[in-house]
Amino acid sequence: MSTYSYTITFTVTEIIMLRSALLQMIANCDEHLKDGPTAPYWAHKRSAEAVLKKLYNNVEQVSGNNFI
Repeated sequence: MSTYSYTITFTVTEIIMLRSALLQMIANCDEHLKDGPTAPYWAHKRSAEAVLKKLYNNVEQVSGNNFI
């Protein structure tokens, strides 16, 4: 299986939305996994949790003011 790496830039509001969507996805997967691990919910949950952990890595401010 090939592995790819992507670099994506998000605004603050996009990060807030993405975090909310990932948390909802994890909660939905948990609901489906109540009776045990099943595809695709187990894999989706693990992927969503991994993305959530990466969400705030390498934060870089690209604009702002520099009043002196």
